[in-house]
This record gives sequence, C-alpha cells and structure tokens, in this order.
Amino acid sequence: MPIQSKPVILISAVNLTVGGPLSILKDAVNVFVRDYLSEYKLVLFVNNKSLFSDIAHHKEIEFHQFAYPKRSWLLRMWFEYIHCWFISKKIKADVWIALNDLTPNATAKTKIVYCHNPAPFYELDKDITWRKKLFFFHFFYNFFYSINIRSNKYVFVQQQWMRDEFKKLFALNNIVVAHPDVQKPQELITPDTSKDKFRFFYPALPRVSKNFETLFEAVKQLAKISSGFELIVTFNGSENIYASQLIDQYSGLSCIKFIGEQSREDVWKLYATSSCLVFPSKMETWGLPITEMKTFNKPIIVANCKYANETVGSYDKVCFFEAGDVATLASLMEKIINGTLEYDRRNYQQPSPLFVQSWQEFYALILADFETKQSNKKLQPAHNAE
Repeated sequence: MPIQSKPVILISAVNLTVGGPLSILKDAVNVFVRDYLSEYKLVLFVNNKSLFSDIAHHKEIEFHQFAYPKRSWLLRMWFEYIHCWFISKKIKADVWIALNDLTPNATAKTKIVYCHNPAPFYELDKDITWRKKLFFFHFFYNFFYSINIRSNKYVFVQQQWMRDEFKKLFALNNIVVAHPDVQKPQELITPDTSKDKFRFFYPALPRVSKNFETLFEAVKQLAKISSGFELIVTFNGSENIYASQLIDQYSGLSCIKFIGEQSREDVWKLYATSSCLVFPSKMETWGLPITEMKTFNKPIIVANCKYANETVGSYDKVCFFEAGDVATLASLMEKIINGTLEYDRRNYQQPSPLFVQSWQEFYALILADFETKQSNKKLQPAHNAE
C-alpha cells in the first residue's frame, strides 16, 4: 500500500519584514515547527529567507522567497490575486494561511486569513496632510479586506473591537479573536541594570500613528523639572522623512536617546533594563511591546485607545492617558519617577468565542478536521483476509 504524503500547510507572509508583525510571524512558525512538523509539511512564502536564519536550512521546511510584492501596491495586488493563483495550482495546499491581511486568489482545501492592519479604523487628523500612505490605507483597506474574504473558513483578528468592526463591514460569523502569544526568551541574558537615571522605553517604528510628538513634547516639559531620567526610542532618523523631521525637532533634548532599530533579542534586553514602558501609539491591532513588558512585571503608561484595554488585559501596573494630552502624560511620567504614581483600576472581560490565546490553540482550531481524520484512521479496525 503506498505511503500517503503529509498534508501541506502553507503560510504566506511576504509582507511581514519588520517590527511586531515579523515577531508574530516568527512565533507562529516556531510553534508550528516545534509541535506540528512531524505530522504536516510546511511551505513558507516569505520576503527573505535570511529573516529566518535559525530554521532557513531545515530540511522539512520548503521556503519560497518573494521580495517584489513589497515594492509597490500594484505588485502586491499582482502577487495576491494573480501569481498566487498559478502557484496554488502547483503547490496543492491543504490549508493556506494568509498572515498579511489580504485573502489571495488561490485554491486550497481550507483558507485562513489573519487581518492585523487597523488603518481603516484610524481617525484621520492633520497628520495625514503629508502621510499619504496612511491616508490611502484608511480609505481603501476596507476594499482590500473584502476581496475573497468569504472564501475563508476562518477570519482571524487580534481583538474584540476589530471583530465588531469586521462584523459591521462584512456580516461574517466566522471571525476568530486571536491574542498574540508571547514567550519571554528562556535564556535571556540580562545586562547590568545599575544606572543613575530612570529609563523610559518606547520600541516602535517611526510612523505617524505611533504619536512620537505627544511623547516628545511631554519629555520636553518633564526635562524642565527633572534631569534624572532618559527615554530610549528605536529609530535614528535615517528610516524615513518622518523620522528625520523628529530628529531635527527634538535632537536638542539630551534625555532622548535615538538608538536606531534593534534586534528582537536586544529589545528584550532593553525591557529588562528599563524602568517603565511608555506607549502613546494611536493605532494598533495589538501593541506587542505592552504584552512583552508585562512579562517583566514593570509599569506601563499607555494611550487610552481602542486597542489598549484588551492588550493590557487584567494587568494592574498601568496608567492610561488620552493620546494627545501632553500635560497628563508628563505628569504621569513625573509621578512614576518620584514613586507617587497610582495605577488605574482594571475592569477587563476577555473576548467571547471563537477566541484563541496562543498559536497552539490557533493551529488546533484550523487543523481540527485533519486531526479528526487522523484519529478516525487510527481507530478503524484492521480487516484480515480469510
């Protein structure tokens, strides 16, 4: 009797190359490799194989590199709606998992899409006068989301508020809330924590929605009355026009340290040596640094936006401020330096079903059909020839 090949699980994430989305992708892949690779064949569509140096040479993982979709939206459309159709005829995936928002025009027994861009729900303001990309995303992402969305068995979003918005837009009943699963590195080498200054930390890419202006204006106010602190941010001005404008405007504040983009390992070390995470971002579907800082049981000051309540969860070392309120943010930062900050009380309820809290639960849900079939095969009695 011929040996049947393993079911093929294809993960497409050609657009995830930096920041939190790349971290989430790596976590998703690592969990699959650890828990499922013996039972399934894994095919990965990535922008660059070098992003996965730890598993790039794994014999049981099939990598396909597609750098061109990142060059423009027209090329992204070509990849998702034309190129993927031809690819799917060659790679006959049992499950096609699209982790970068759009549902491809592909054939597979089961299709899954993971939507994590909140741009359609961002409240436009004066930032948009020169930030054309965000303006474009705000008005057109609803259209991009809608293409082929009903062909998916499940549509995953990261928070309950996004599920509510998707229900309004698309009238779907197969939307699953999937909280990102973050594990602190087991062998984290903690650098020397002895320091003279109170350290605030904000790891974020230089984008308008990250609201650096409010934070830097608060730091400017705080610097007038206190010198015993520093703020670490993970850009240096070379990344884009927005970053260079921020450097031009705020480089005179010596308490702000512009250290540039960091590896994920170095970000974890900075969490370990920081006193407080400050997170003023106006737009997130999750806010991964909040979850990561929680693992250190350290204080967090976060903007009171849609994403924040669910990301913070029941964590009790947190204070909220309105995203544009410079004075309140400066006051909270001063109080935490002085040890007089009173944390906000939490009243959090977790999302209703369908709801998963880890990549293990994510895979268990979407692979349930295959697991059932495998169990049935094992339970079938053998028929001996007489």
